[in-house]
Parts: sequence; C-alpha cells; structure tokens
Amino acid sequence: MNSIFKVSYALQRQQRAVERTLYASSAEESMAASKWVDAWHRLVQARLDKMAETSRYIDSRGRFLH
Repeated sequence: MNSIFKVSYALQRQQRAVERTLYASSAEESMAASKWVDAWHRLVQARLDKMAETSRYIDSRGRFLH
C-alpha cells in the first residue's frame, strides 16, 4: 500500500505543477512549471510501472507467487 500513497502524492504534485503552468503570469514561469509537470509525470509513470511489475508476483491475498 505504501506504493499507492507514493503514486498519489506524486500525482498531486503533478496536478499542482499543471495548475502553476496554467495560471503562470509570464512565459518564463510557465516554461519552468511545465518542466516540473514533465518531471512529476515521469515519476508517476515510473512508480505505476513498478507497481504493475511487482503485482505480477503477488496473488489476491498478498502472497508472493513463485
């Protein structure tokens, strides 16, 4: 479950970065915020991929499959 919270946190940070991009007062601020959006997106995707990879080895009761 800890992974779910990590993904959730990263997704919330990505959302805030998107909001900063949308409401930026200058082009420079928008560009900086969009870089953060991209970075958070990559982190969210990596964590989701990791969760998907590990879930292949765990059954519905949380036991490892061999």
